[in-house]
Amino acid sequence: MIITFEGGEGTGKTTNAAHLCSYLTSKGLPWFSFREPGGSSFSEEVRGLFLSQDLDVMAELLLVLSSRRQNIIEIIKPGIASGKVIIIDRFVDSTLVYQGIVGGLGYDLVKKIMENTRTWIEPDLTFVMDVSPDLALSRINPGDRFELRGLCYHQNLRDAFLQIATDGRHRIIDTSLKREVVQDKIIREVDTLLAEVCI
Repeated sequence: MIITFEGGEGTGKTTNAAHLCSYLTSKGLPWFSFREPGGSSFSEEVRGLFLSQDLDVMAELLLVLSSRRQNIIEIIKPGIASGKVIIIDRFVDSTLVYQGIVGGLGYDLVKKIMENTRTWIEPDLTFVMDVSPDLALSRINPGDRFELRGLCYHQNLRDAFLQIATDGRHRIIDTSLKREVVQDKIIREVDTLLAEVCI
């Protein structure tokens, strides 16, 4: 089972992914969590390049997908085979948004490249963490080249995530609400999924 957290900068992905991991531990369920780019030792090296270098958008895409491909082989497939819940902070939807829609390569082209490189895996459940960009950016200390971009860029990200969050796996979560309310909404959705797959 794969559960992903998506959304722009400062929307609460990392915080809520960590809370979900703690919840699964309390239920006695095995899990593995990582972020994209990142995960395997190779992917962590890619992350440094991806966040620090001013790259062509296609170069961004190819870096992300090389990182993901290694994670699929080293982490995702073995984790699923051993019965773990795989929790990912950014995954295929971020690629469609950052490099596809907002980056200008196009949704269809980016998805086709992911399919052709076997880096497209549809999660079982995706939380799209949604909040106004001005509130989201007030929560972080901007450091990488994406966080440092202007408010208009972050609004475009938000609009794009909401635009693609139309499949049955998507759950849009308003993270302007109190943390406990957000966490409860996530846990209820995960419990429903767990009951359906009988983990």
